[in-house]
Amino acid sequence: MSTVKQANPAKIALTRAIESKVERMNMARLIELAAALKVAVPAAAKAMRAHERKPLARSSAGEARVLKGSGIGAVVSASEGSRLLDAITIDDDTADWTESGLVGAGELVERLRISRGTLDNWRKANKIVALRKGLRNFLYPLRQFERRRPVPGLERVTPFFSSPEEAWEWLVAPNRMTNGRPPIEKLRDGDVAMVASAAEGAFDYA
Repeated sequence: MSTVKQANPAKIALTRAIESKVERMNMARLIELAAALKVAVPAAAKAMRAHERKPLARSSAGEARVLKGSGIGAVVSASEGSRLLDAITIDDDTADWTESGLVGAGELVERLRISRGTLDNWRKANKIVALRKGLRNFLYPLRQFERRRPVPGLERVTPFFSSPEEAWEWLVAPNRMTNGRPPIEKLRDGDVAMVASAAEGAFDYA
């Protein structure tokens, strides 16, 4: 009786080892093992095996076509990676509306030859778009000014948007409601009513 008890742990360990190995075998190996042990193989398993062996694509000559990639390539440093990315990247300044044509309050009042108080009054009355920079500072897109004054009609457009950034992004993007032109350009042409109507319906089909 003691011999049986001593043999059980070894038998259990052997069984677990076999089960672990079988779990890692693919369908083809499992079918081969079943054939060697003379165990019946379910039809579904045979079908899966046939599907695995079927080539994905064949050339006109009837040979299997294998697609091979070149791999991920050599590993490079972060600085070298940045250099390689810069070599294949094209900068499009026309789309980078947040960085192009923006000036701070000090430079703007000097360019327009106005007082700081006038600039603040325009901003508070929504007559200009002021993009926040930090807690108390703003950046001003130059494109919204003409002849030392704000383009007329901005105060009728900006209230329809949740933020100055959202309003400015809409103003500089071509719009089918403004004949395919950026709304800011239509404001510069004096088409205030058209742009205001387009802004009011900006999110009707969002």
